[in-house]
Amino acid sequence: MVRLDTAITGGEVVTSQGVQQTDVGILDGKVYCLVPRGTALDATRIIDASNRQILPGCVDVHVHTRDPGLTHKEDFATLSYAAAAGGVTTIMCQPTTVPPLSTVEMFQQVQEEWPRKSVVDFAIQAMADPEYIHEIPGLLEAGAISMEYLVPGATGPLMMELMKVVYENGGLSGLNGGDGGYSQFMRQKLEAEGQQDISAWISAWPSVNEAVGVSKVLLLTEDTPYRFHLHMVSTRRSVELLRQAKQVGRNTFSVETSPKYLLLTEEDHRQQGHYSTVIPRFKTKDDNDAVWEGLLDGTIDMVATDHAPHAREEKDAGAENLWKAPTGVPEVEISLPLMLTQVNKGKLSLSKVVSIMAEVPAREYGIFPTKGALQVGSDADVVIVDMSKEGNIDDAKLVTAPKYSAFGGTQLIGIPVMTLLRGEVVMDEGSIMTTPIRGSLVKPRR
Repeated sequence: MVRLDTAITGGEVVTSQGVQQTDVGILDGKVYCLVPRGTALDATRIIDASNRQILPGCVDVHVHTRDPGLTHKEDFATLSYAAAAGGVTTIMCQPTTVPPLSTVEMFQQVQEEWPRKSVVDFAIQAMADPEYIHEIPGLLEAGAISMEYLVPGATGPLMMELMKVVYENGGLSGLNGGDGGYSQFMRQKLEAEGQQDISAWISAWPSVNEAVGVSKVLLLTEDTPYRFHLHMVSTRRSVELLRQAKQVGRNTFSVETSPKYLLLTEEDHRQQGHYSTVIPRFKTKDDNDAVWEGLLDGTIDMVATDHAPHAREEKDAGAENLWKAPTGVPEVEISLPLMLTQVNKGKLSLSKVVSIMAEVPAREYGIFPTKGALQVGSDADVVIVDMSKEGNIDDAKLVTAPKYSAFGGTQLIGIPVMTLLRGEVVMDEGSIMTTPIRGSLVKPRR
């Protein structure tokens, strides 16, 4: 009998296909065996998961790191600690660093720096910048998992040329539902008029703007093979447009949303004020219902977070004038417990959570089954959850550096209690194992 490094026994293994009473054997950072509960296993370490569920570690495809360049907001270490606390073992990092991740030189810099700080694995999302279009082939060859269209010129007249270059080099384009600058115009207009409160801020981002951006992308790519991913869908009209496209057989794109677009509304903006500023903004209960429908019927493929922390003093600058509050909220450590709570409320199954937060993200980004799976040969990235454990989101106790969220005070039932990265425990009952550092770069298959 092979002596395993670790055996996880007594729990229920949950995959997208269902729940099984299965023990997990881990050797050399990989899942070595999955055997019926109670099978004799020889292991250096036994983890008792009795009365708990064993899930593949979550894959978050939309995370903003502030390192390098903006580490007063959060550095890569605390970002990775927050991910581990929330059962997220692979984070995909947006290129909003300073300077932006738009060159091979910058890619190589963070590829060297981030493993020294991270307790979870990471992928690099590079910038699709028209000024640096010549860098795209090299970025994709270096291992960029996607090219992100975040600079203003990227979604203008050159968007299709950028998408062509990305596609020809085997890449995936990451897009948002932009509105052609209308919201920026509205912001400038309202600010000039002296309208500074949360109602003015909400009005600068009409709900229809997102659907305008979604329809633009769908129409422009209709007769192309270009692969793309749409970030942060939040409205009924957007869901309807995307459902129609999938129903006629379009299969070259994937879609994400976030717990905040399932659970929060404009009223939460009014109650929370400057701490809740985020784009897309929260919408209506009807929009929430439509996003739920899209998630459950497969129109929306996955849940991500758009984790985007700012220093508290930066958010506090918007206490009197909302326009001074930077947009973005931390979410990477609370997304899984929020969704587990919805399982306990009967909104979806635990297998569906595995599908939308682990398996499908890994598949769409070309890293399955190394990531996002509990299969023999997969990386032993595991989150053990206690579906009966209760708690609440206490912003002051969050691992993320700025200690705020849009869900402060939310009651939870269903909480991650242990996270393993490639077989090594990185979180145990809320405590982060900061040494030895374990994180490494994940590259897609092309």
